[in-house]
Amino acid sequence: MSEPEPQPSGNDPPPRDPSRLHIWQIQAVRDALLILLILAALRLGYVMSAITVPLLIALLLAYLFEPLIGLLQNRLRWSRTTAVALILAFFICGVVTVAVPVSLVVVGQSVSFAQNATAGKYANALDKGIALLPEGPREQVQDAVHWLEVKAPWSAKIFGDEGPQTPDRPAEPEASPDTGGTPPLDGVSEREIQTMITQEVARQLAERDAEKTAAEETKPWSFGSSALGLVGAGAKQVWSLAIGTIEIALLIFLVPFYFFFFATAFPNVVRFGRSLVPVESRERIFHLVGSMDRAVSGFVRGRLVISAILGMVFAIGWLIVGVPYALALGLLIGVLCAVPYLSAVGVPIAIALLAVDQFGLEPGQRMAWWGILLWPTVVYGLGQTLDDWVLTPLIQGKTTDLHPVSIVVAVLAGGALAGVYGMLLAVPLAACVKIMLREVVMPRVRAWSSGEAQDPLPGRVD
Repeated sequence: MSEPEPQPSGNDPPPRDPSRLHIWQIQAVRDALLILLILAALRLGYVMSAITVPLLIALLLAYLFEPLIGLLQNRLRWSRTTAVALILAFFICGVVTVAVPVSLVVVGQSVSFAQNATAGKYANALDKGIALLPEGPREQVQDAVHWLEVKAPWSAKIFGDEGPQTPDRPAEPEASPDTGGTPPLDGVSEREIQTMITQEVARQLAERDAEKTAAEETKPWSFGSSALGLVGAGAKQVWSLAIGTIEIALLIFLVPFYFFFFATAFPNVVRFGRSLVPVESRERIFHLVGSMDRAVSGFVRGRLVISAILGMVFAIGWLIVGVPYALALGLLIGVLCAVPYLSAVGVPIAIALLAVDQFGLEPGQRMAWWGILLWPTVVYGLGQTLDDWVLTPLIQGKTTDLHPVSIVVAVLAGGALAGVYGMLLAVPLAACVKIMLREVVMPRVRAWSSGEAQDPLPGRVD
């Protein structure tokens, strides 16, 4: 016999007639509209990036500085406005006295490296270094350089137009005065090859300029661009520089301005968000959000502090061992330290810069080959040891509660999906996913496997 269907009790609401429902009263439609609203808000924020970026930066800073503000309030009995004003004053002083001078030095080193590289300063030194390699690795490096010059013609100025003369590849005979050129190689002379490469580069540059001109012609009319079109390209460059300067100035002004108001009103924002949570599930949601907040905030704050310390360690260490452009390289690798294990790319770059610099000296003044390989690696090893054994346990601890293998997999997956941004967000998102699996999904799966629940997915009403 089949069991009788349960009769509705007197307290249950009567069933609603689907024909009388509005479209927004259907749950599936409400979910779809909510998703579309979120996507539209993200798109609007992207279009209005000049406004939303300072807002997001200020909100992130208010979130990161919240523990320090609370500490100043509790320990020193200061008002919240005084604590925020003091932090803002120290931040501005630090930017003026430290960040600006360091940025100028870093920019100067970067510009110097770019100018020297494009002028071909490193070509001769690099050829000498390749010539010192054994026969097998030397041919592989030469093939790699040739492939890179074909794929990126601008790199020929860095690597040089001609490779080094090696013992297994005898020098080509000089051009005879009758022909005025080099002997043919497989039916094509070297001059013809260089002419073909030059023509291909010129063709690609012409196509790029034509595409740029066509894109400018299809832009909608505006008073500024039309007026500047009358006075020439020089005025356009001045106008672009002025607009860029204004945008940077607004960013520098708006971020502290927004930060002051966000930081002072942060507790009110938190209380407002708490009031929106339904009462029946408030305890559960607060527990999950609190766990995610501790994981994300601990990781972000910890990695920022660790990145700043490691950037200074790498910059000073590589400067001591003689790596060129050590300050710019060290700070760049310090920024990459925000992504776990990504800073390892600094070792081959430091070795390459030191090798090129040493091969440009006289043989008696060069560092030994083992020193070129050893000293930059030692500096990185000391920094990584400091990170693994001192900085991470002391500053960050086990906030994410993720295994190192899980961190590597998350970073690689984030990089494959969204590049550098994905790598930055991979570990916090992985920590949040682990909390959701541990606190929500897995208990339901265990209850389902033991017969206590009819469905393993959370949110189903049995």
